[in-house]
Amino acid sequence: MNHKLKQKAIELRIKHELSYSAIKNKLGVPKSTLSNWLINFPLSKERVLELKRKAWKKNEAKYELYRITMREKKEKREEEYYNKYKNKLSNFSQNSYFIAGLALYLAEGSKRSSAKLVFTNTNSKLVIFFIYWINKFFKFPKEKIRIFLQLYPNMDIEKELFFWEKELKLPRQQFYKPFIRKLLPSSFSYRESFHHGTCAAIVMSAEKHREVLMACKAFLDVSTSGM
Repeated sequence: MNHKLKQKAIELRIKHELSYSAIKNKLGVPKSTLSNWLINFPLSKERVLELKRKAWKKNEAKYELYRITMREKKEKREEEYYNKYKNKLSNFSQNSYFIAGLALYLAEGSKRSSAKLVFTNTNSKLVIFFIYWINKFFKFPKEKIRIFLQLYPNMDIEKELFFWEKELKLPRQQFYKPFIRKLLPSSFSYRESFHHGTCAAIVMSAEKHREVLMACKAFLDVSTSGM
């Protein structure tokens, strides 16, 4: 029930640009709960001023403007952090790339099958990094990598295939037929409908599987020795 109410609240906020009070009156959800659900969906300043002109409650307008101000401060701070670490990482060594790939595969890669490596993620940049990494450091040809997508029935399937094809710079021939996962309210949020599904990059090689997992094991042993 809470999940459905949350989705409805987000829909009212995004599509109809309703205030907290309006959503509260429609759904009977406390403002404290709405504040948590809608933290990433502020109204624009223009919308707040528009509602204010329509005799909106003074406190309500002040609250919405406060949220906008706090969000702008947060975004400014995040941009400062981003620029700080972008500059710091601009001289990333090849050895650092190698170690980053080991840590990434340990966190996100499949270890179950002994015949293949599978790296799965919704973030295209992480999949791009994995493809670069496995090709650069383990000499696995890009043209032998296969891609498997998990998409949803509310998506434009051809459009998503084109997105991943363009992002990964791999031809359609290297893509398996995508799996269309049934849309379940309990496992799918409103914002995910703007994503591009889940992508798995597959390396069909028992030898590379063995080599990468042993490299990961060595990395863990060396990095944690003496801790």
